[in-house]
Amino acid sequence: MFPTRNRSVSSRARLPRRLAALGAATALTATALAAAGPGSPPASAAEPSATALTVRLDPSYQHPSFQGWGTALTWFANVTGGWPDAQRNALADALYGADGLGFTIARYNIGGGDSPETTPYMRAGAAVPGYWNRPGPEAPDWWDPDRADHWNPDADANQRWWLTAAKARGATTFEAFSNSAPYFMTNSGLVSGAAKGWEDNLRSDQYGRFAAYLTGALDRAQSATGVTFDSLSPVNEPDTDYWHAGGGQEGSHWDPASQARMITTLRAALDAKGLATPIAAMDETNPGKFRSDWESYAPDVRKAVGRLNTHTYGTNGRTGARDIAKGETTPLWMSEVDLGGSVPQSFTDMSPALDLARRINDDIRELEPRAWVLWQAVEDYENMTPGHENSNWGLIQTDFTPEDAATEPLRKNKKYWAMANYSRFVRPGSRLVNTDDPQTLAAVRPDGKGVVVVHTNPTGDEREVTLNLDGFRTAPDGPVERWTTDATKNLHRDGDAAVTGRTLRATVGPGSVTTFVLPTVTGVNTAATTAPTGMPRQVLNDNSGKALAVDGKSTVVQRTSVPADNAQQWTFTKLSTADWGSTAAYRITNARTGRALSVSGDALTLAPPGSSTAQQWIRSTTGDGHNTLINAAGGRLLDVTGSSTGEGAPVGVYRPTTGSNQSWTIPGAAPDVWETLSFRHSSKCLDVGGAGSDDGTAVVQYDCGTGTNQRWSLRSTGGGYVNVVARHSGKCLDVGGLSTADGAEVLQYSCNGGRNQEWAVRSTGDGYVTLTARHSAKCLEVGGASAADGAAVAQRTCDGTAAQQLRRS
Repeated sequence: MFPTRNRSVSSRARLPRRLAALGAATALTATALAAAGPGSPPASAAEPSATALTVRLDPSYQHPSFQGWGTALTWFANVTGGWPDAQRNALADALYGADGLGFTIARYNIGGGDSPETTPYMRAGAAVPGYWNRPGPEAPDWWDPDRADHWNPDADANQRWWLTAAKARGATTFEAFSNSAPYFMTNSGLVSGAAKGWEDNLRSDQYGRFAAYLTGALDRAQSATGVTFDSLSPVNEPDTDYWHAGGGQEGSHWDPASQARMITTLRAALDAKGLATPIAAMDETNPGKFRSDWESYAPDVRKAVGRLNTHTYGTNGRTGARDIAKGETTPLWMSEVDLGGSVPQSFTDMSPALDLARRINDDIRELEPRAWVLWQAVEDYENMTPGHENSNWGLIQTDFTPEDAATEPLRKNKKYWAMANYSRFVRPGSRLVNTDDPQTLAAVRPDGKGVVVVHTNPTGDEREVTLNLDGFRTAPDGPVERWTTDATKNLHRDGDAAVTGRTLRATVGPGSVTTFVLPTVTGVNTAATTAPTGMPRQVLNDNSGKALAVDGKSTVVQRTSVPADNAQQWTFTKLSTADWGSTAAYRITNARTGRALSVSGDALTLAPPGSSTAQQWIRSTTGDGHNTLINAAGGRLLDVTGSSTGEGAPVGVYRPTTGSNQSWTIPGAAPDVWETLSFRHSSKCLDVGGAGSDDGTAVVQYDCGTGTNQRWSLRSTGGGYVNVVARHSGKCLDVGGLSTADGAEVLQYSCNGGRNQEWAVRSTGDGYVTLTARHSAKCLEVGGASAADGAAVAQRTCDGTAAQQLRRS
C-alpha cells in the first residue's frame, strides 16, 4: 500500500494511498444471488468492441498448482475484529465463508507500534499494535527480547481474531508480514518512516533486535491462535521514497543492501529458535522494482528466501519476475494490490470491477503466481465518500469509526461480485492454463476433471464468445454452468451454455464478467499442443527478426532467416513427455551439428546431447506465441548480446530483463508437403481462381488437375493451427476482412500471422478433415453445397455436412 498524508485524528480527509505518479476439489457451491437493483451503465467502450471472439484454451501449458486467493488483514481487521460477534462473523463469512468469496489465504500484519507518548496521527485502523511491552518510562535501548515482561503476548487481539475466524472457515495458508520495526528501533522514533522518505528508518545497530522481534511476535501469534504461518515477510515496498515520518500508516524505506542484511539476519534468528518458517521477499511495489532489488542480492541472500513476493501497483516487468522465479525454482506470489480510482464511489458501476478483473487476468497470465492476494478487502466507507477520497478501494466498505458497530452496514460493491467469479470457482490446487486471449482466464480443476473459464467483456456491446476446446483430450457435448456479474447481476446463475463438437459458444453481455464451468473437459490432446516438439523449428528473435543459428562447431549467433538452412533448424525434446507444466524442461538440438544448446560458465555453447541442467531450457509464454527460454542451470535467458540487430551478432545468456532481445518465436522449419484438398460432396479441388497471384484473389472449387494453384501446404503455426499456403503464389488462405459472419468470403492473401489465416485441421474419423478458422471457429465450405466448377468457398458455422469436408491427397 502506498502512504497517506499525515492528518489529525479528527480529520477523515487524506491523499489517495496510491501515488498519482503510478497513475475443495470442485468449485464451492455458488447460490444464485439477488441483483442489487438498477445500476449505472457498463464501462464505456474505451476497450475495442469485438462482437465475436474465439479463444483457444491451452492445457499443454499449465501453471504451478494454485494456492488460492486472499487478503491482507491489517487495518480492517484491527478495527472489525473487536466488533460484536454477529457483525464480525458476517464479515468473515463474506470473505472466507463457503457462501462468500471462499478466500483461503490471510496475510497478518505484525505491527511495529509507536511510543505511548506519541499523539495518534494515523488513519483509522492503521495503528496496528506491536507485541512489545514497556514496563516503565522510556529509556535508551530499553527493550530486551529475552525478558518476558518486555513482551505483550495478548497484543493485537482484533487482528488475531481474524486469523482464527479465517482458519475456522477453511483458510489454509497464512503469511505474517511487517511494515515497520517498533518505534524504539527507528531513526525517526516513528513507525511511519524516516524524516527523509528515501533513507532507511531502521537504525544500523538494530538488525538483530528487529529479527528477534519478528521471530518472537511470530511465535506468540502462532501460540495464541493455533495458526501456523507458512511464511514471514520482513520488509514491504522497501526501495521506495514515500515512507516518511508522520505519514498515515506504518512504512519504512530499505536500500537493497539493507534488505539483504535483514533477510540473512532474520533467517539466522529463525533458525536459532528452531523455526523453519520460510522468508518471503521483498514485497516490492511493482515487478520491475522487484527485479532490480533481486538482482542486487548475493547468492547467500537469495538462498535465504523461500518465496518471492511482488505487488502490482505498477505492472511493468511482470514477465521478468516470472522468469526469475522459474530460474530460482522458488515460488512466486502476487502478494498485494487493489484498485479503486476509475470512477467516483459507487456500488453499482461495473468499471471498478472490470478494472479488477483486468488486473487479475494480466497478473495471472504474465506472472504465473502461486497465489493472488488483495490489499485489505474491507475498506473504510466514510473515507471513500465524495467528501474524502470518493473512490472504490476494497470489496466491502463499512465505517471504521461507526456510531454503532452492531448496525453498521456492510456494503458490497461490484468488485466483490467480480472477485467471486474467480475465487468461488478457481480453487486451491487448480492449474491455471494459458489462453490466447488476455481477457479470458482458464483453469483445470484440482482433480483434473473439468475446467473453469472466466471471461471479461469490458466493451459496451454484447460479444459472442467461442471457446475452442481442441487442446483437451476429451471435450464431450454437454451442459455448462454460466455465472454472470454485470450492472444488474451479482454472480447470477444464467441459463446453461453447452459444449457441442468440442466448442462452446455463448453470448456475454456488455460490461460483464462471466464464469463458465465445463465439468467433463479433461486431459491434454497430445496432437494439438503448443509445445514446440516434433518437427524441426526455427528460433526467431523478436528484436531483430533474425534466426538462432550455428556458426562453425559451437558458436551461436543470429542470421537472416532461411528456414531451409539446417544451421537454423532446432529440435526441441521435452525431457518428460508427461510434464505439461509451465516449468517443463527441453533439450534444444541443432540439426546441422547434432549438438545441444548448453551453458558453460557464463557462455552459451553447444555440447553433445546429455542430461545436464546446463542443457535444460524452460519455456515461458503468455500464450501469444512469444517465448523466453530459461537455462535451468543458472536461471539466465537466451539473449542476443547487446540487443544487436546485426547479421552474425553473438547470442548468449543473461539475467531476465523483459527486453525483446530475450523474446523468441518458434515456427516450424519442416519442408513443405504439397497436397490437394478435395471436397467430399463434389470431389472437386480447392483452387485459387485463374491461378491468380494477387492479394484478394477468390478461392473456389474446380475439377482437380495438376496446376500448382491446387497444391497446398499446411504449415504449422503452433498450438494446433496451420496456415494453408498456395504453392503457386506462396499466399495464405484468408477469411476476408477478419469477418466472423456466416458466408464470409475466403480468398488468398499475403501471409501475415493473422488469426483469420490460421486453421484447425479436425479429422472426421473416416478419411476426411474439416478446416476451422481460428478467429471465428467456423468451417471452410462450398457455398450452398454447390457442385459447380468455380463455386466460391466461404466460412460457415460447422455442421458436419459433406460440403465442409475435404480429403487430403
